[in-house]
Amino acid sequence: MNARLPRRATVRAVTALSALISLAGAATAAEPLLIHYNDRPPQHYMQRGVPQGPAIARISAALSTANIPYAFRNTPAKQQLVLLQANDKPACMLAWVDIPGRDRVGKFSDVIYKDEPRGSERRLWCTNATPDETMQRLNAALHQQE
Repeated sequence: MNARLPRRATVRAVTALSALISLAGAATAAEPLLIHYNDRPPQHYMQRGVPQGPAIARISAALSTANIPYAFRNTPAKQQLVLLQANDKPACMLAWVDIPGRDRVGKFSDVIYKDEPRGSERRLWCTNATPDETMQRLNAALHQQE
């Protein structure tokens, strides 16, 4: 007894399997980039459960322009450092200053805002698991806003 499938059935099965693999990859790629922030009014804060402020608006606009799905999470600064050290998935922390040595732990975006009156440049500090291509698209979108 020959248990082989007819050629058409085999082609259909391979095509269906390829489509499923593609869909699974697309679902993974569409996972939102988590943007962790802590309250620093007036630049970024939560009001009635919704992130607010000019820094939130700027980063939201840049991520939308770059076609990067994202979600905000209100996260204490110490927990943000734990997430950076864990480096287990793409994520960014809002409003960190690029000081020597921090680039060993993560990747910095271009400037989001300048902290007044000190003038320190605040950026996204992203895990090393964040793809370089994502960082490039984000930075290009930030430049478009200038």
